[in-house]
Formats: sequence, C-alpha cells, structure tokens
Amino acid sequence: MNPFKQAPIARQAIIGTIKRTGNKALQVLGLSGELVDDVPLYQQVGFASWLPEDAEVVMLPMQGRARNFVIVAGQDAVAVELKEGETVVYNQHGVEIRLLSDRVKINTNLEVDGNIKATGDISDKAGSMQIMREAYNIHGHAAEGTSPPTVLMGAADAL
Repeated sequence: MNPFKQAPIARQAIIGTIKRTGNKALQVLGLSGELVDDVPLYQQVGFASWLPEDAEVVMLPMQGRARNFVIVAGQDAVAVELKEGETVVYNQHGVEIRLLSDRVKINTNLEVDGNIKATGDISDKAGSMQIMREAYNIHGHAAEGTSPPTVLMGAADAL
C-alpha cells in the first residue's frame, strides 16, 4: 500500500507575468497573451510574500488541465548579489535580511517585541555598553562631594 497520497498530474511548467497582485489568488498573463484569473499562489509553510505586478512566475497546470494552474515560484526584476552560502530575504521596498557567513545583517530599523539577550558586546555608533558601564562605575560628582556609585553596573546586571 502506498503511504503517499496521489498528487495531481502536472504537465509542462509555464512562465507567466503577474498582472493583478496579491498573496493568494492572482491574475497572470501567459506567454501567449492569455489572461488567467484567480491563480492560487503556493508558498512554503512559514513564508508569505506579495508578488508585485510584472513579476515572473512559474505555473503548473494541475490534473492535466490548461486552465487549472497553480503558481509554484515567482521572482521580480531585482538582482541580488550573494556570495557562496549566503541567503537573503528581501521585499520590493529594498529591505533586506542577509544571512552571511559570520553574522546577520539588516538594512533597516529593527523593532523587537520581546527581550534582547546577547552573549557578546552590544554597541551603537557611540561605543559599547561595556564602555558605558565602566564609565558609570567610576564616576562621581566631586563638586557635590559624592563618591562613585555603590551599586555598580555589570555582574549583577548580567543575563
């Protein structure tokens, strides 16, 4: 007994161009100039993207029927340069998340709904958090006659 469900028969893949955008059912212009409406877009679980107008797509006619297409892949005209082993997730607005060999690089503002923990140093354009802690721990207010803080930043604040 075959444990796999029989997949619908797929014929030759067809290239088309998106004419009505979305992320579920799209309108596609085939190479012959025929418009095909309500073509479902199949995407990987956990990923969803909005295919822009004029993006190229690969469609498969399911069950051997020329009007029963599904979109299985799409790309736009953006050329993204990558080195071997790298991955990029990007959108049509130019926002990128790059998985490089030694770090993750994001080219836009980052908003986090939760805590951020780091095993390394955290820095911004003015310096590192460690340098800030060290400066705080030794500072005092001589004019007011105060000594450095009794509660130091550092080990007690460690994650």
